[in-house]
Amino acid sequence: MMPTGRPFTLVLGGGGARGFAHAGVLRALEREGLLPAGIVGVSMGAVVAATYAHRDDWYRAVLSMEVSAFPGPVETDGADASGLLPTARKVIAHLRVLEKMVMGWGPGTGAREAGLSELRALLRSEELDGGRLPVAVSATDLTSGRRVVMRSGTAVDAVYASAALAGVLPPLEAGDHLLADGAYTDLAPVDVARSLAAGPVIAVDPGQESDAGEIHNGFQAIMRAMEICHRQHAELRFGEADLVLRPRFRRRIDTLDFGARRECVAAGLRAVRAEKRAICGLLTATAPEWLEGGEEAGRGR
Repeated sequence: MMPTGRPFTLVLGGGGARGFAHAGVLRALEREGLLPAGIVGVSMGAVVAATYAHRDDWYRAVLSMEVSAFPGPVETDGADASGLLPTARKVIAHLRVLEKMVMGWGPGTGAREAGLSELRALLRSEELDGGRLPVAVSATDLTSGRRVVMRSGTAVDAVYASAALAGVLPPLEAGDHLLADGAYTDLAPVDVARSLAAGPVIAVDPGQESDAGEIHNGFQAIMRAMEICHRQHAELRFGEADLVLRPRFRRRIDTLDFGARRECVAAGLRAVRAEKRAICGLLTATAPEWLEGGEEAGRGR
């Protein structure tokens, strides 16, 4: 174990269920006495960040979150197989989701109260700025199209707004504003992290590259183009950090695959072990004991 040298701030990016990797990263850092001086969260990163800032038992609380009421990956009944029938099933499954989006806020409309209830259990009635370290979360104002950074106010509302994935959960109504997932405007608010505390910024990117596959029509081209835009934006934003940890997942994990939480936590643990030398170099002048031994799981940068 080593004491923290230079103070540092963490930025926990979005990623849906893959955001449970943040818990693994924080757990690994905590075990080595590396405690952030401030923390910024986006989407699922906001859930982990606020829980970490407000609870001593944050790790147990995050891993025991009740997520059964939330929408899961779209079920397509074998639609990955080739042929006309599986393709038709896939189209029908996605049309059902689209209908819920057009007629309401999406398939997670009924999960809003469950989500708020779970956040209340996690964060109680805490104020965002009432934790053991400074914490900030970001959301997207769908009305103005701008990033909204929250450092104070009710923690539950701030975190819900930051994690309200459009088309899945209803946005948070705040006066004339509709607040939704913060990743739409800023995947990694490094500038916010620098304003919270002095020292370097370490960002965690739980994104996952996907295979382009075969592109045969306009719809596939549009989806691939959107994915490219998203990834390029992510690279630009995360590139502003002093160090980026990128958990490597051992299989494809869907944004809504909350059943994979422990796999994601393990990926976060591996990410810290893989970058321990870089972390040491960033925060201390000499190599500490925690560099000796340990699993190397591939570079995170």
